[in-house]
Amino acid sequence: MRFYHLMSLVCEDLPSNSVDTLVRAGHEATTEQLRAVRQCRKVHLPWLIDLVKVGLPKYQIPAEVLPLPTPAPLLT
Repeated sequence: MRFYHLMSLVCEDLPSNSVDTLVRAGHEATTEQLRAVRQCRKVHLPWLIDLVKVGLPKYQIPAEVLPLPTPAPLLT
């Protein structure tokens, strides 16, 4: 749900060249994978956040759409 919430906030403003910028910078995802994220065909929140940070650098991503922190392992 966080993916779709963030996408609904930025879909109109997210430039298509953010995919190329990330790929040229050495992002782990391929061009096709990032395009699929940008077009909502692949739900991958961390990659969408990367696209937003590159494409809309002044946009403040709301805390409620960021991934939940991984809890620390329980000590027994």
